Amino acid sequence: MKLRHKHRRSRIVNRSLQYRFLVTILIYGFITVAFLSVYLFVPEIMKLNNESVSFEARAAAADRILTFHSRIWPAAIALVCFLGLHSTIFFHRVVGPLYRFRLTFEQIRSGDLSFRVKIRSKDYLHQEEGVLNEMIEMLAGKLGSIQVASLDALKSLGELEQKVSGWTETDKELLRLHRQHLDRLMDTAQYFQLQKGETSTAKNSSEY
Repeated sequence: MKLRHKHRRSRIVNRSLQYRFLVTILIYGFITVAFLSVYLFVPEIMKLNNESVSFEARAAAADRILTFHSRIWPAAIALVCFLGLHSTIFFHRVVGPLYRFRLTFEQIRSGDLSFRVKIRSKDYLHQEEGVLNEMIEMLAGKLGSIQVASLDALKSLGELEQKVSGWTETDKELLRLHRQHLDRLMDTAQYFQLQKGETSTAKNSSEY
């Protein structure tokens, strides 16, 4: 069984996770802007509403409030937009490899061990990529040994079956049961594809 995955070039590969990250970053950005606004505007508004303060001081406070409005809000909006854009790019370098790893798990579940995981050079999680490839290589090696041992066992069993003419029916039945067990073991081991097929190389080299 082979899994085919479409080429992904979109920045959005896991909507739920990436949108959650984006919303979190935007909330932090708005909280930062809110605290900055309180720090800058509240003292001036208090001065403006304090009738005991001189007219000149209140006028200066009003002027500073107008200046803050004209300078801070465009910068704050630009900062929040920048944080949103940057977080989308940043988290794509994390979510992209996670998406690739999920496809890898699906390939392994389908019995394909003929590939190795490859993520983009600018992505994060390269250490996890290496560990995952080591796991796939180890599984492929162990399953390859099981397949070879199963074939050897079946070959030996076939040679033994040629010499059962003088055996009792009980011995022959045990031999048949032994072959059935080996056949099931071989079928299970051969479920896994250990050599690259015609379409296996494209599975983990697609863009996302």
